[in-house]
Amino acid sequence: MAAEPAALRIETRLLTPITTYSTRTGSTFEAAVTTPLCGPVGQLPEGTVIRGSVAHLHRVGLGFLHETASLRLEFSTVHLADGRDYPLDAHLESIDNARERVDSHGTIHGERATSTLSNRFSERLAFLAMGHPMAVLPLFAIESSMFHFPDPEIHYRRGTEFNLEVRFPEAMGEISACEAAPMDLSMDDQMELDRIVEELPYWSYSKRQRQPIDLVNLMFVGPQESLLRAFNAAGWTGSLPNSMRNGMGAIRAIVESHEFSDAPMRTLMLDGQEPTLRLQKSLNTFEMRHHMRIWARDEEWRGRQLWASAATQDIGTTFSIHPFGFTHQIQVEVDRERDKVVSDLVYTGCVDSVTYVQRPEMLRESGFIYRRGVSSDARVAVVSLNACEQPRLDLVGGPEPDGPRGLVKFVRRVTLTARNHFLRDNWYWRGADAARIAFVRLRDWDRQSRQESRARQREFEIAAKVNVAAAGTN
Repeated sequence: MAAEPAALRIETRLLTPITTYSTRTGSTFEAAVTTPLCGPVGQLPEGTVIRGSVAHLHRVGLGFLHETASLRLEFSTVHLADGRDYPLDAHLESIDNARERVDSHGTIHGERATSTLSNRFSERLAFLAMGHPMAVLPLFAIESSMFHFPDPEIHYRRGTEFNLEVRFPEAMGEISACEAAPMDLSMDDQMELDRIVEELPYWSYSKRQRQPIDLVNLMFVGPQESLLRAFNAAGWTGSLPNSMRNGMGAIRAIVESHEFSDAPMRTLMLDGQEPTLRLQKSLNTFEMRHHMRIWARDEEWRGRQLWASAATQDIGTTFSIHPFGFTHQIQVEVDRERDKVVSDLVYTGCVDSVTYVQRPEMLRESGFIYRRGVSSDARVAVVSLNACEQPRLDLVGGPEPDGPRGLVKFVRRVTLTARNHFLRDNWYWRGADAARIAFVRLRDWDRQSRQESRARQREFEIAAKVNVAAAGTN
Protein backbone atom coordinates (compact mmCIF):
# COMPACT_ATOMS: atom_id res chain seq x y z
CA MET A 1 0.00 0.00 0.00
CA ALA A 2 1.49 3.34 -1.06
CA ALA A 3 2.24 5.80 1.71
CA GLU A 4 0.13 8.94 1.87
CA PRO A 5 2.06 11.90 0.44
CA ALA A 6 3.38 14.37 3.00
CA ALA A 7 1.53 17.64 3.40
CA LEU A 8 3.17 20.69 1.83
CA ARG A 9 2.79 24.12 3.43
CA ILE A 10 2.01 26.77 0.82
CA GLU A 11 0.95 30.41 0.80
CA THR A 12 -2.09 31.63 -1.13
CA ARG A 13 -3.75 35.00 -1.63
CA LEU A 14 -7.50 35.40 -1.77
CA LEU A 15 -8.91 36.54 -5.12
CA THR A 16 -12.56 36.64 -4.01
CA PRO A 17 -13.51 38.93 -1.09
CA ILE A 18 -15.28 37.10 1.74
CA THR A 19 -17.28 38.58 4.62
CA THR A 20 -19.52 36.89 7.16
CA TYR A 21 -21.93 39.82 6.84
CA SER A 22 -22.97 39.32 3.19
CA THR A 23 -21.32 36.11 1.90
CA ARG A 24 -23.60 33.08 1.85
CA THR A 25 -22.91 29.44 2.73
CA GLY A 26 -22.03 27.57 -0.47
CA SER A 27 -20.48 30.61 -2.15
CA THR A 28 -17.39 29.79 -4.20
CA PHE A 29 -14.03 31.54 -4.04
CA GLU A 30 -10.53 31.41 -5.56
CA ALA A 31 -7.08 31.92 -4.06
CA ALA A 32 -3.88 32.39 -6.06
CA VAL A 33 -0.95 30.12 -5.18
CA THR A 34 1.99 32.40 -4.35
CA THR A 35 4.51 29.75 -3.29
CA PRO A 36 6.54 28.70 -6.38
CA LEU A 37 5.79 24.99 -6.94
CA CYS A 38 7.71 22.46 -9.01
CA GLY A 39 6.43 19.18 -10.42
CA PRO A 40 7.88 16.34 -12.51
CA VAL A 41 8.22 18.57 -15.60
CA GLY A 42 9.39 21.74 -13.90
CA GLN A 43 7.71 24.72 -12.29
CA LEU A 44 3.93 24.88 -12.26
CA PRO A 45 2.73 27.59 -14.65
CA GLU A 46 1.99 31.08 -13.45
CA GLY A 47 -1.68 31.56 -12.67
CA THR A 48 -2.27 28.39 -10.63
CA VAL A 49 -5.25 28.91 -8.30
CA ILE A 50 -7.05 26.93 -5.64
CA ARG A 51 -10.84 26.88 -5.69
CA GLY A 52 -13.23 26.17 -2.88
CA SER A 53 -16.50 27.06 -1.21
CA VAL A 54 -17.85 28.42 2.07
CA ALA A 55 -18.82 25.32 4.05
CA HIS A 56 -20.04 27.02 7.21
CA LEU A 57 -20.78 30.60 8.23
CA HIS A 58 -22.19 32.35 11.29
CA ARG A 59 -22.72 36.11 11.08
CA VAL A 60 -23.20 38.39 14.07
CA GLY A 61 -25.87 40.46 12.35
CA LEU A 62 -27.83 42.38 15.00
CA GLY A 63 -26.22 40.36 17.77
CA PHE A 64 -29.32 38.51 18.99
CA LEU A 65 -28.05 34.98 18.23
CA HIS A 66 -24.26 35.23 18.00
CA GLU A 67 -21.67 37.43 19.67
CA THR A 68 -18.87 36.29 17.38
CA ALA A 69 -18.64 35.35 13.73
CA SER A 70 -17.25 32.06 12.43
CA LEU A 71 -16.29 30.79 9.02
CA ARG A 72 -15.07 27.48 7.57
CA LEU A 73 -13.70 27.22 4.07
CA GLU A 74 -13.29 24.09 1.97
CA PHE A 75 -10.45 24.03 -0.54
CA SER A 76 -11.37 21.39 -3.08
CA THR A 77 -9.68 21.95 -6.46
CA VAL A 78 -6.37 23.12 -7.89
CA HIS A 79 -6.81 24.84 -11.25
CA LEU A 80 -3.82 25.16 -13.58
CA ALA A 81 -3.38 27.97 -16.07
CA ASP A 82 -3.81 25.55 -19.00
CA GLY A 83 -7.34 24.70 -17.84
CA ARG A 84 -6.68 21.39 -16.06
CA ASP A 85 -8.39 20.78 -12.70
CA TYR A 86 -7.32 18.33 -10.00
CA PRO A 87 -9.03 17.40 -6.73
CA LEU A 88 -7.20 18.69 -3.67
CA ASP A 89 -6.85 17.75 -0.01
CA ALA A 90 -6.13 21.05 1.77
CA HIS A 91 -6.39 22.30 5.33
CA LEU A 92 -6.34 25.93 6.45
CA GLU A 93 -3.45 26.29 8.89
CA SER A 94 -3.41 30.03 9.59
CA ILE A 95 -4.27 33.48 8.30
CA ASP A 96 -1.71 36.26 8.25
CA ASN A 97 -3.34 38.35 10.99
CA ALA A 98 -3.81 38.39 14.76
CA ARG A 99 -7.48 39.34 14.98
CA GLU A 100 -9.09 36.01 14.15
CA ARG A 101 -7.92 32.54 15.13
CA VAL A 102 -8.02 29.25 13.23
CA ASP A 103 -8.77 26.10 15.22
CA SER A 104 -7.46 22.60 14.55
CA HIS A 105 -10.43 21.86 12.26
CA GLY A 106 -9.69 24.88 10.05
CA THR A 107 -12.63 26.94 11.31
CA ILE A 108 -12.01 30.69 11.58
CA HIS A 109 -13.32 32.32 14.75
CA GLY A 110 -13.84 36.07 14.95
CA GLU A 111 -13.24 38.15 18.05
CA ARG A 112 -15.85 39.32 20.52
CA ALA A 113 -16.19 43.08 20.09
CA THR A 114 -17.11 43.58 23.75
CA SER A 115 -13.78 42.08 24.87
CA THR A 116 -11.69 44.91 23.39
CA LEU A 117 -10.15 47.67 25.49
CA SER A 118 -12.23 50.34 23.75
CA ASN A 119 -15.50 48.65 24.70
CA ARG A 120 -14.44 48.14 28.31
CA PHE A 121 -13.71 51.87 28.51
CA SER A 122 -17.12 52.60 26.96
CA GLU A 123 -18.85 50.44 29.55
CA ARG A 124 -17.27 52.40 32.39
CA LEU A 125 -18.62 55.62 30.86
CA ALA A 126 -22.05 54.01 30.46
CA PHE A 127 -22.12 53.10 34.17
CA LEU A 128 -21.21 56.67 35.05
CA ALA A 129 -24.07 57.92 32.89
CA MET A 130 -26.56 55.64 34.66
CA GLY A 131 -25.85 57.41 37.96
CA HIS A 132 -25.94 60.86 36.38
CA PRO A 133 -28.58 61.03 33.62
CA MET A 134 -27.65 64.61 32.71
CA ALA A 135 -24.20 63.34 31.77
CA VAL A 136 -25.44 60.81 29.20
CA LEU A 137 -25.01 62.98 26.11
CA PRO A 138 -21.63 64.55 27.09
CA LEU A 139 -20.18 61.18 28.07
CA PHE A 140 -21.48 59.54 24.90
CA ALA A 141 -19.93 62.34 22.81
CA ILE A 142 -16.59 61.91 24.62
CA GLU A 143 -16.59 58.16 24.15
CA SER A 144 -17.60 58.33 20.48
CA SER A 145 -14.90 60.88 19.69
CA MET A 146 -12.17 58.81 21.37
CA PHE A 147 -12.89 55.19 20.40
CA HIS A 148 -15.08 53.30 17.94
CA PHE A 149 -16.95 50.08 18.58
CA PRO A 150 -15.06 47.26 16.80
CA ASP A 151 -16.73 45.39 13.96
CA PRO A 152 -17.28 41.76 15.11
CA GLU A 153 -17.82 40.43 11.57
CA ILE A 154 -15.01 38.71 9.64
CA HIS A 155 -13.97 40.68 6.55
CA TYR A 156 -11.29 39.39 4.14
CA ARG A 157 -10.55 41.54 1.13
CA ARG A 158 -8.75 40.51 -2.04
CA GLY A 159 -5.12 39.71 -1.24
CA THR A 160 -5.66 38.19 2.22
CA GLU A 161 -2.92 35.63 2.82
CA PHE A 162 -3.98 32.08 3.72
CA ASN A 163 -1.43 29.46 4.76
CA LEU A 164 -2.54 25.96 3.74
CA GLU A 165 -1.34 22.43 4.34
CA VAL A 166 -1.91 20.68 1.00
CA ARG A 167 -1.67 17.14 -0.33
CA PHE A 168 -1.66 17.20 -4.11
CA PRO A 169 -3.17 14.24 -6.02
CA GLU A 170 -0.91 11.51 -7.35
CA ALA A 171 -1.98 12.40 -10.90
CA MET A 172 0.04 15.62 -10.63
CA GLY A 173 3.20 13.76 -9.66
CA GLU A 174 5.47 14.81 -6.84
CA ILE A 175 5.00 18.50 -6.06
CA SER A 176 7.47 20.51 -3.99
CA ALA A 177 8.36 24.13 -3.32
CA CYS A 178 10.82 25.55 -5.87
CA GLU A 179 13.97 27.25 -4.75
CA ALA A 180 14.80 30.67 -6.15
CA ALA A 181 17.41 30.69 -8.91
CA PRO A 182 20.89 31.24 -7.39
CA MET A 183 23.25 33.88 -8.69
CA ASP A 184 25.74 32.84 -11.35
CA LEU A 185 28.93 34.11 -9.72
CA SER A 186 32.54 34.00 -10.75
CA MET A 187 35.10 33.26 -8.07
CA ASP A 188 36.03 36.96 -7.88
CA ASP A 189 32.38 37.99 -7.56
CA GLN A 190 31.81 35.42 -4.83
CA MET A 191 34.86 36.57 -2.89
CA GLU A 192 33.77 40.20 -3.18
CA LEU A 193 30.24 39.36 -2.04
CA ASP A 194 31.59 37.36 0.91
CA ARG A 195 33.70 40.37 1.90
CA ILE A 196 30.72 42.73 1.71
CA VAL A 197 28.57 40.46 3.88
CA GLU A 198 31.41 39.92 6.35
CA GLU A 199 31.77 43.68 6.82
CA LEU A 200 28.01 44.15 7.21
CA PRO A 201 26.96 44.86 10.84
CA TYR A 202 25.20 41.91 12.43
CA TRP A 203 22.67 44.05 14.34
CA SER A 204 20.76 47.27 13.91
CA TYR A 205 20.73 49.42 17.05
CA SER A 206 18.26 51.56 18.93
CA LYS A 207 18.68 55.27 18.37
CA ARG A 208 18.06 56.17 22.01
CA GLN A 209 19.80 53.27 23.78
CA ARG A 210 22.90 51.52 22.49
CA GLN A 211 21.20 48.13 22.30
CA PRO A 212 21.15 45.58 19.47
CA ILE A 213 17.53 45.27 18.33
CA ASP A 214 16.94 43.62 14.92
CA LEU A 215 19.13 41.22 13.01
CA VAL A 216 20.40 42.38 9.61
CA ASN A 217 19.38 39.45 7.41
CA LEU A 218 18.79 40.76 3.87
CA MET A 219 20.65 42.62 1.13
CA PHE A 220 19.22 43.93 -2.12
CA VAL A 221 21.08 44.64 -5.34
CA GLY A 222 19.54 47.20 -7.68
CA PRO A 223 18.35 50.81 -7.97
CA GLN A 224 15.86 52.32 -5.54
CA GLU A 225 13.19 52.51 -8.26
CA SER A 226 13.26 48.74 -8.73
CA LEU A 227 13.19 48.19 -4.98
CA LEU A 228 10.11 50.37 -4.54
CA ARG A 229 8.29 48.84 -7.52
CA ALA A 230 8.92 45.31 -6.24
CA PHE A 231 7.69 45.96 -2.71
CA ASN A 232 4.71 47.95 -3.95
CA ALA A 233 3.72 45.03 -6.18
CA ALA A 234 4.14 42.65 -3.22
CA GLY A 235 1.69 44.72 -1.15
CA TRP A 236 4.12 46.43 1.23
CA THR A 237 3.41 49.99 2.36
CA GLY A 238 5.43 52.80 3.91
CA SER A 239 5.51 54.19 7.43
CA LEU A 240 4.37 57.50 8.87
CA PRO A 241 6.86 59.54 10.90
CA ASN A 242 6.86 59.25 14.68
CA SER A 243 4.65 61.95 16.19
CA MET A 244 2.13 62.44 18.96
CA ARG A 245 -0.75 62.21 16.49
CA ASN A 246 0.51 59.00 14.88
CA GLY A 247 1.26 57.58 18.32
CA MET A 248 -2.38 58.14 19.27
CA GLY A 249 -3.36 56.43 16.03
CA ALA A 250 -1.34 53.38 17.11
CA ILE A 251 -3.03 53.36 20.52
CA ARG A 252 -6.46 53.54 18.87
CA ALA A 253 -5.53 50.65 16.59
CA ILE A 254 -4.61 48.56 19.65
CA VAL A 255 -7.67 49.32 21.78
CA GLU A 256 -10.11 49.17 18.85
CA SER A 257 -8.45 46.07 17.37
CA HIS A 258 -8.06 47.27 13.79
CA GLU A 259 -5.27 47.74 11.28
CA PHE A 260 -2.88 50.66 10.89
CA SER A 261 -1.27 49.92 7.54
CA ASP A 262 1.21 52.83 7.61
CA ALA A 263 1.90 52.89 11.35
CA PRO A 264 5.09 54.60 12.54
CA MET A 265 8.16 52.53 13.38
CA ARG A 266 10.86 52.89 15.97
CA THR A 267 14.04 54.39 14.47
CA LEU A 268 16.92 51.90 14.30
CA MET A 269 20.45 52.76 13.25
CA LEU A 270 22.95 50.91 11.07
CA ASP A 271 26.51 52.24 11.05
CA GLY A 272 25.12 55.41 12.61
CA GLN A 273 22.63 55.96 9.76
CA GLU A 274 18.83 56.13 9.93
CA PRO A 275 16.87 53.90 7.51
CA THR A 276 16.43 55.08 3.94
CA LEU A 277 13.11 53.18 3.68
CA ARG A 278 10.64 51.82 6.23
CA LEU A 279 8.22 49.23 4.86
CA GLN A 280 5.49 47.10 6.39
CA LYS A 281 2.64 44.75 5.57
CA SER A 282 -0.43 43.98 7.67
CA LEU A 283 -3.96 42.68 7.26
CA ASN A 284 -6.66 43.76 9.72
CA THR A 285 -4.77 44.27 12.96
CA PHE A 286 -1.95 46.38 14.31
CA GLU A 287 -0.68 43.66 16.63
CA MET A 288 0.71 41.46 13.88
CA ARG A 289 2.60 42.92 10.95
CA HIS A 290 5.62 42.25 8.77
CA HIS A 291 8.04 45.13 8.81
CA MET A 292 11.53 46.01 7.72
CA ARG A 293 13.99 48.85 7.61
CA ILE A 294 16.29 49.32 4.62
CA TRP A 295 19.57 51.24 4.58
CA ALA A 296 21.39 52.40 1.44
CA ARG A 297 25.03 51.27 1.55
CA ASP A 298 27.91 53.47 0.43
CA GLU A 299 29.41 50.86 -1.88
CA GLU A 300 28.24 49.07 -5.03
CA TRP A 301 28.57 45.51 -6.24
CA ARG A 302 28.83 44.69 -9.92
CA GLY A 303 28.26 48.40 -10.51
CA ARG A 304 24.81 48.31 -8.82
CA GLN A 305 23.47 49.92 -5.63
CA LEU A 306 23.55 47.81 -2.44
CA TRP A 307 20.92 47.89 0.31
CA ALA A 308 20.97 46.26 3.75
CA SER A 309 17.81 45.35 5.63
CA ALA A 310 16.55 44.00 8.95
CA ALA A 311 13.20 42.21 8.58
CA THR A 312 11.13 40.92 11.49
CA GLN A 313 7.52 39.95 12.15
CA ASP A 314 5.53 41.52 14.99
CA ILE A 315 3.33 38.93 16.69
CA GLY A 316 1.82 40.94 19.54
CA THR A 317 1.90 44.16 21.55
CA THR A 318 3.08 44.69 25.10
CA PHE A 319 3.74 47.63 27.41
CA SER A 320 7.39 48.46 27.92
CA ILE A 321 9.16 50.60 30.52
CA HIS A 322 12.38 50.98 28.46
CA PRO A 323 11.39 52.51 26.11
CA PHE A 324 8.18 53.72 27.77
CA GLY A 325 4.97 52.88 25.95
CA PHE A 326 3.49 50.16 23.76
CA THR A 327 5.96 48.05 21.81
CA HIS A 328 5.83 44.89 19.71
CA GLN A 329 6.98 41.36 20.39
CA ILE A 330 8.73 39.79 17.42
CA GLN A 331 8.82 36.27 16.03
CA VAL A 332 12.04 34.85 17.49
CA GLU A 333 12.72 32.64 14.45
CA VAL A 334 13.75 35.63 12.34
CA ASP A 335 14.81 33.47 9.37
CA ARG A 336 11.13 32.87 8.66
CA GLU A 337 10.60 36.58 8.06
CA ARG A 338 13.70 36.77 5.87
CA ASP A 339 12.35 33.95 3.73
CA LYS A 340 8.87 35.54 3.73
CA VAL A 341 10.31 38.72 2.19
CA VAL A 342 12.17 36.70 -0.44
CA SER A 343 9.01 34.75 -1.28
CA ASP A 344 6.94 37.94 -1.64
CA LEU A 345 9.46 39.51 -4.01
CA VAL A 346 9.97 36.37 -6.09
CA TYR A 347 6.21 36.20 -6.66
CA THR A 348 6.21 39.69 -8.21
CA GLY A 349 8.64 38.56 -10.94
CA CYS A 350 11.02 41.39 -9.99
CA VAL A 351 13.79 39.07 -8.77
CA ASP A 352 16.55 37.77 -11.04
CA SER A 353 18.27 35.58 -8.47
CA VAL A 354 18.75 34.92 -4.75
CA THR A 355 21.82 33.62 -2.99
CA TYR A 356 22.41 32.98 0.72
CA VAL A 357 25.75 33.98 2.20
CA GLN A 358 26.91 32.55 5.54
CA ARG A 359 28.10 35.14 8.02
CA PRO A 360 31.20 34.76 10.20
CA GLU A 361 30.28 33.30 13.59
CA MET A 362 32.13 35.92 15.61
CA LEU A 363 29.87 38.75 14.39
CA ARG A 364 26.82 37.54 16.29
CA GLU A 365 28.50 37.78 19.68
CA SER A 366 27.96 41.55 19.91
CA GLY A 367 24.26 41.12 20.55
CA PHE A 368 23.87 37.52 21.58
CA ILE A 369 23.35 38.12 25.30
CA TYR A 370 20.78 40.91 24.86
CA ARG A 371 18.83 39.17 22.12
CA ARG A 372 19.24 35.64 23.42
CA GLY A 373 15.74 34.65 22.29
CA VAL A 374 16.46 35.32 18.61
CA SER A 375 17.16 32.24 16.49
CA SER A 376 18.96 32.45 13.14
CA ASP A 377 21.12 30.33 10.86
CA ALA A 378 23.34 33.44 10.42
CA ARG A 379 22.78 33.67 6.66
CA VAL A 380 22.05 36.80 4.67
CA ALA A 381 19.73 36.52 1.66
CA VAL A 382 21.18 38.59 -1.19
CA VAL A 383 18.37 39.44 -3.64
CA SER A 384 19.27 40.71 -7.12
CA LEU A 385 16.42 42.75 -8.61
CA ASN A 386 15.59 43.36 -12.25
CA ALA A 387 14.10 46.58 -13.64
CA CYS A 388 10.65 45.48 -12.40
CA GLU A 389 8.91 47.45 -15.14
CA GLN A 390 6.00 45.00 -15.43
CA PRO A 391 5.58 43.33 -12.03
CA ARG A 392 2.92 40.74 -11.48
CA LEU A 393 -0.38 42.37 -10.56
CA ASP A 394 -0.59 43.37 -6.92
CA LEU A 395 -3.20 41.24 -5.15
CA VAL A 396 -3.17 43.28 -1.96
CA GLY A 397 -5.25 46.31 -1.09
CA GLY A 398 -8.47 45.61 -2.93
CA PRO A 399 -11.78 47.17 -1.90
CA GLU A 400 -13.27 46.24 1.46
CA PRO A 401 -16.18 43.76 1.36
CA ASP A 402 -19.63 45.19 1.98
CA GLY A 403 -20.42 45.92 5.62
CA PRO A 404 -23.54 46.86 7.58
CA ARG A 405 -25.17 50.31 7.51
CA GLY A 406 -25.16 52.78 10.37
CA LEU A 407 -28.50 51.75 11.88
CA VAL A 408 -27.50 48.07 11.92
CA LYS A 409 -24.22 49.01 13.61
CA PHE A 410 -26.05 51.01 16.28
CA VAL A 411 -28.57 48.25 17.07
CA ARG A 412 -25.80 45.63 17.08
CA ARG A 413 -23.72 47.69 19.49
CA VAL A 414 -26.61 48.10 21.93
CA THR A 415 -27.50 44.41 21.72
CA LEU A 416 -23.94 43.13 22.21
CA THR A 417 -23.23 45.58 25.02
CA ALA A 418 -26.43 44.56 26.87
CA ARG A 419 -25.67 40.86 26.41
CA ASN A 420 -22.16 41.36 27.67
CA HIS A 421 -23.39 43.27 30.74
CA PHE A 422 -25.90 40.63 31.81
CA LEU A 423 -23.61 37.68 31.06
CA ARG A 424 -20.27 38.94 32.34
CA ASP A 425 -20.66 41.88 34.68
CA ASN A 426 -20.56 39.73 37.83
CA TRP A 427 -17.92 38.43 40.21
CA TYR A 428 -18.19 34.84 38.94
CA TRP A 429 -17.32 35.79 35.40
CA ARG A 430 -14.65 38.27 36.44
CA GLY A 431 -12.98 35.69 38.65
CA ALA A 432 -13.00 33.10 35.87
CA ASP A 433 -11.76 35.69 33.36
CA ALA A 434 -8.90 36.68 35.68
CA ALA A 435 -7.95 33.01 36.03
CA ARG A 436 -8.06 32.61 32.25
CA ILE A 437 -5.85 35.64 31.71
CA ALA A 438 -3.36 34.36 34.29
CA PHE A 439 -3.31 30.96 32.60
CA VAL A 440 -2.74 32.51 29.18
CA ARG A 441 0.10 34.68 30.52
CA LEU A 442 1.76 31.69 32.19
CA ARG A 443 1.34 29.62 29.03
CA ASP A 444 2.85 32.38 26.90
CA TRP A 445 5.71 32.81 29.37
CA ASP A 446 6.42 29.07 29.28
CA ARG A 447 6.22 29.03 25.48
CA GLN A 448 8.62 31.99 25.23
CA SER A 449 11.03 30.32 27.67
CA ARG A 450 11.04 27.14 25.60
CA GLN A 451 11.53 29.13 22.39
CA GLU A 452 14.50 30.94 23.94
CA SER A 453 15.93 27.64 25.11
CA ARG A 454 15.62 26.15 21.62
CA ALA A 455 17.11 29.32 20.13
CA ARG A 456 20.13 29.14 22.44
CA GLN A 457 20.59 25.45 21.67
CA ARG A 458 20.42 26.17 17.95
CA GLU A 459 22.95 28.98 18.33
CA PHE A 460 25.36 26.65 20.13
CA GLU A 461 24.91 23.92 17.50
CA ILE A 462 25.61 26.39 14.65
CA ALA A 463 28.63 27.74 16.52
CA ALA A 464 29.95 24.20 17.02
CA LYS A 465 29.55 23.39 13.31
CA VAL A 466 31.31 26.59 12.29
CA ASN A 467 34.16 25.90 14.72
CA VAL A 468 34.55 22.35 13.40
CA ALA A 469 34.58 23.63 9.82
CA ALA A 470 37.15 26.28 10.72
CA ALA A 471 39.34 23.71 12.45
CA GLY A 472 39.14 21.47 9.40
CA THR A 473 40.42 24.20 7.10
CA ASN A 474 43.38 25.05 9.36
